[in-house]
Order: sequence, then C-alpha cells, then structure tokens
Amino acid sequence: MDPLVLQKIQKALDSLIREKVLSLNAASTDALELSFVAPNSDFVAELGNKPAINCYLIAINEDKSRRKSEPMRSTLNKTKTGRTLSKEPKYVDLTYMFTVWCKDKLGSAEIEHLLMGYLISGLGMFEFMPEDMLSKHKFKQNPHGIRFTLFGSEYSDKISGQVWQAMGSTPKPSLMLSLSVPVAVHEPTHLPVVGEINRALSKK
Repeated sequence: MDPLVLQKIQKALDSLIREKVLSLNAASTDALELSFVAPNSDFVAELGNKPAINCYLIAINEDKSRRKSEPMRSTLNKTKTGRTLSKEPKYVDLTYMFTVWCKDKLGSAEIEHLLMGYLISGLGMFEFMPEDMLSKHKFKQNPHGIRFTLFGSEYSDKISGQVWQAMGSTPKPSLMLSLSVPVAVHEPTHLPVVGEINRALSKK
C-alpha cells in the first residue's frame, strides 16, 4: 500500500486543473491561486488580490460500488510464459470540495462564476484521471484507473452542509468531486506457467 497516495493525488489534481481544466499558459499561471488548505476564517483573512480556487479534501470513504466479489485475479503475461496472481485493490473514495474566492468587491461574483464554470466544464470532461497525470506523479499504472464522479458521491450531501458550520466562514457555492482511487493491498505473485504445468503433471 502506497502511503503517499494522498500526496500524489493532490499533486495530480493541481497539475490537472492548471494544465488541462483552466488551460493556463506560462504567461497566466500567476493570475490566480490554487489552495488545498481548509477554507476557514484564517484562509479568508489571508486571501490576496488574486482570485483563489480552493480544493479541500473533506471526506475519505470506501467506494463500495467498485468492490469485487472475487478478490483474486490471475492474468497471463504477453509471452504466455507466466501468470500474475493479484489481489483486487481497495477502492478509496476521496471527496474534494471546490470553491472560488475573490476579494474584488465589484467583480467578485463575475470572476467567481467564471472560474466555477471552467471547473464544471473542465472536470466534467474526464471520467478517469488522465494517464499522463498519473505518470507525471509516479502512480503505478493499473487496469482500474482513478474514476471521477462530478458533483460528488453518495456521501457528499451528508457532509457539505456541516463543513461550513465547522469552518466558521460564509457558505459559498461549492462543486463536489469524488475520486475513486484503487489502492493496492499486497504485491502481486508471479507464477511461471511451465513450472505450474510440470507440477500438475508430476501429480498424475
């Protein structure tokens, strides 16, 4: 199990938003802030003059919808000389709450709505985390992928209302994004096909 999975997800989301969702180029990457801290009163007090997108991890649950009834899986390699026996991963549901903040009293609503629209349309393009983002942040490639659910999962409604009360800051329109992340629970076992055949024959 990779203990850095949450850190890697944060970095992958940061890259995805900057490079694909907002389509920012080198000249405009300084036009806004992207933060992963809690959007509490301290965060609001420390807002600068740039618009800010806050992406806050508010819940971690098991994604039971992807749980497999048969936890073991066997796959034949390309040369057909061996099999890999793997245990299906645990699926962890990470729910992020996106909010947009701007201190400009005259244009705050327009800017916030503009950026929120980019987030909705941009994140809505993806059903899974793009492979180049996974490779960039050293996720091991697997056949499962990190699945996106825009507007959150079954848990989102239960917690979104409680967040603002706990934060002590003014409620804002928020966009929920749930990421179903496969987390390996053990190392695969490699079984040579020839050896298995010989062992089977010797028992006859």
